[in-house]
Amino acid sequence: MLFARAFPLSLSICWRLAVVLPVMLIGLTLYNLVGALVGFLLGLIFPPFAFIVTFLIMASSSVVPTLLGTRMGLQVKGVKPSTGIKGLFTPAVIYGAVEGVSVTLIIGVIVAASLFVISPDILQQSEVAELALEYVDPTWVLPGLLGLLAVFLSVCSIRASLLVPITSASIGRDPDGMHYTPFRHFRASFGPLFALTIFSYVGMFVLHALLIVLMIAMDYFGSLQAELQELEDMTKGMASIRPLWSLLGLFVLYMLIGTWAFSLQCAGGVLGYLRLRDTAPKLAEVIEANQKPKNDPEDTPRMSAEDLRALRKSRQTGHY
Repeated sequence: MLFARAFPLSLSICWRLAVVLPVMLIGLTLYNLVGALVGFLLGLIFPPFAFIVTFLIMASSSVVPTLLGTRMGLQVKGVKPSTGIKGLFTPAVIYGAVEGVSVTLIIGVIVAASLFVISPDILQQSEVAELALEYVDPTWVLPGLLGLLAVFLSVCSIRASLLVPITSASIGRDPDGMHYTPFRHFRASFGPLFALTIFSYVGMFVLHALLIVLMIAMDYFGSLQAELQELEDMTKGMASIRPLWSLLGLFVLYMLIGTWAFSLQCAGGVLGYLRLRDTAPKLAEVIEANQKPKNDPEDTPRMSAEDLRALRKSRQTGHY
């Protein structure tokens, strides 16, 4: 059910993200430049700071589109944010760091395992072509593909586990109305969101491949190659600056496909959040239950009319 409902919602998120995409790209570019400058200056004092700051900036930049997309998706569903855009910075750093460290560790494990099956002579080669033609053993193709599949599924698992917490962070409020708590509802709706995340990445790859096939069929690469040469001449000052529509159109198409893929993930996070909101106790009910006295007369059972008459009769008999 969540899988099917995510598609129409992803389109609503996608066009909203597409509208703010130029501003978002400019903002993220400036954010990364400032972060790199700060990391460089801190690195002069303590070199490891340069790596840490650069890593956090790049990792948080990858989560910002998801935070904005889930925020827009909740607004489409009538959920109002409890925090401003500035409040997205800290969650972006936290979740970006978690994703970045997790993916790095996973790739590190795969690479370390691969070193046990690679000939030492490979590490001494400088030419990739020679390496591929002379040293690649066909018997290791399948293990290599399985390693890539393991990395891909691990990345999808991490993203699916964090989608609902990221959605909560995007508006500063948990599904039950409480103030946002980091990593609360981790792995919520994991099964459907895991499948949706895999589908989004595979769908993006398939759409990109279909776009390439379409360009080949339409002989688009001829004009594209000419514009690439003209772009090189522009950078050297050998040609006048003018819009390169083929390159620009290709860039826009690729960006829209990627935006839709992230929008589909955001839609899944929004639906997982709403499912928890509809099933979780409301904040007002929790507060009322905590504040209600334990000996509240309303909690005591009421006696029926027959019980009252019997009690009155027994008292009269005992009195006389």
